[in-house]
Amino acid sequence: MSSISISLNGTQVSCAANTSVLAFLTAQGISQDGTAVAKNGSILAKPLWGKSHLQHNDKLDVFTLVAGG
Repeated sequence: MSSISISLNGTQVSCAANTSVLAFLTAQGISQDGTAVAKNGSILAKPLWGKSHLQHNDKLDVFTLVAGG
């Protein structure tokens, strides 16, 4: 299994080639609740996280909703 490099919120990280976005987020300990993901500058709908696979040099931006006053 080969390894690829992607950008996660501006930080270079490695993962296995062809990892789904969902598997990647799970491996990173990122909760799905209140989370939005942009892949290469486009928002990725949550139902597509398991179907969208990461490629070398992809850019993920992960946003988590924070509530508070």
